[in-house]
Amino acid sequence: MCLYALSFRGHEPRHSLDALADYARCQSWQVGAEQSYTDHDGAVAPDLRPGWGLVRQQIRAGYADGVVVVTASVISTQLGEYRREIDWFGQHCGFVALVVPEAHRGRA
Repeated sequence: MCLYALSFRGHEPRHSLDALADYARCQSWQVGAEQSYTDHDGAVAPDLRPGWGLVRQQIRAGYADGVVVVTASVISTQLGEYRREIDWFGQHCGFVALVVPEAHRGRA
């Protein structure tokens, strides 16, 4: 598994990454030593973020089965972008695990 978090105001999201690692451990998922990725918080589309791109490379290459994020909004606050990313993971036999589910995102 990969871990992915956004940094705010240039601070490394250590608390978020620790929470993601704890969640993965509780699920009995293995996270590689170099499979934690971050990007700066901002309005950039997920597929344009360097850290998210590295997560996608890990999935595409078969080095990881999925990614753990705190909430869906870490991927995108835009429902269309979020769905495109979920579809991409599905097409590449990967998945996204949300530590805090957001049931309302699926309603339109």
